[in-house]
Amino acid sequence: MVSKVCVALALAAPAASFNFLSKKSAKAAPAPKPSSSRSSAGAYPSVALPFTTTNLDGSLVGDVGFDPLGFSKYAPGAWWQGDEGDGSLKIFREAELMHGRIAQLACLGWVFPELAHFPGKDDAFGKMNPFEAVDAIPSAGWYQIIAFMASLEIFRVNKLKDPSYIPGDLSLGQGPGRWNPFGFDYTQEEYAEKQLQEIKHSRLAMLGIIGLAAKSSGAGDIGVLELLGGGKPEFVTKAGFYFPEGI
Repeated sequence: MVSKVCVALALAAPAASFNFLSKKSAKAAPAPKPSSSRSSAGAYPSVALPFTTTNLDGSLVGDVGFDPLGFSKYAPGAWWQGDEGDGSLKIFREAELMHGRIAQLACLGWVFPELAHFPGKDDAFGKMNPFEAVDAIPSAGWYQIIAFMASLEIFRVNKLKDPSYIPGDLSLGQGPGRWNPFGFDYTQEEYAEKQLQEIKHSRLAMLGIIGLAAKSSGAGDIGVLELLGGGKPEFVTKAGFYFPEGI
């Protein structure tokens, strides 16, 4: 379960996550060309679903043609600010990266309190189940979290209005005028591989946090690591379990 600090980190991730591999890097691969989804509907064979075609042309990192609902056909642009759309998928890619980064932080926060947590009044930071931890956050804490989230989101959404903005760019990583505390110096090929790794990790984390949440649901104040190690929530010990012992 997550402590209040881990919950706050997970919620604030849209603008605070560490994208050291900015696409504006000096040695980074050139930005993908906008998908020509509107002018070539269903023109490309899908790698993910070989029996279908897709509007995705493979220009985006991690694109394997998986779009069974056809969202790529409707590239919206920053419609909430009057943008009629530029035909690119940058809004969708921005959302995918932000959700994926949130999910990666959330997966860490979900298990961290079982490994270490801060002391607090009435053991407020010691809740082992994230659902219990959320209920333990005082009102003042929620106000701070929501205000911080809102300010970061407003800043990020405004950046999307800039036609030159690259999805996921937090001005970190190699290149002139950028913050690069770890001294990254990737070649073009290495950088492209790192971009693909981030997308894969993001997608896996989005699935992973759903699994962690399902595992912890209804378990009381029992952490997911304990559950995975054989622990049972109270309702199971009271009502029994469907599967025989040892399975």
